[in-house]
Amino acid sequence: MISEINGVRNYKASRRAMSVLYSVFAGIFLLWTIAIVVSYVSYGQITITDISTEVLFLALFSVGILPKFFRRNHLSVSEHDIVCVKGVITDRKVYLPMDAVKSVTMILTPLGDMTGINAIVFNALGSRLTVLFLDRADCIDIYSFVNGIIMARGSENLQD
Repeated sequence: MISEINGVRNYKASRRAMSVLYSVFAGIFLLWTIAIVVSYVSYGQITITDISTEVLFLALFSVGILPKFFRRNHLSVSEHDIVCVKGVITDRKVYLPMDAVKSVTMILTPLGDMTGINAIVFNALGSRLTVLFLDRADCIDIYSFVNGIIMARGSENLQD
């Protein structure tokens, strides 16, 4: 959890997940470079298109898309609503009233502590909101908070 202001809990995407994705991307980049070198050794030629495609893809992804995604992606949870802001190129804001949320699912990966690749899914009336790349502690906190609200709402309905 990043902060709690006036009963609104704010969460951001895990920086560990960004590091893991950078590592995966570096591995793919290394394999791509090896493939280009092997094609140069095998066929004796390499085109400027091969090199420029690799450099352009690396620059676009590592400098533009990945950091912007992790900076913009955040979640705010309160007793009344859930607001999720996503997007890299476009701005997508998802609003779910807490009354519409029927269940919450927590997805914890086996190495979620080290990688930060965990998720939480909110199931609402006719919609589903998935929030990826959360820390394990944040997933547990969100799950217990929202599940407590759902359980309290269920017990109020039973008493009426």
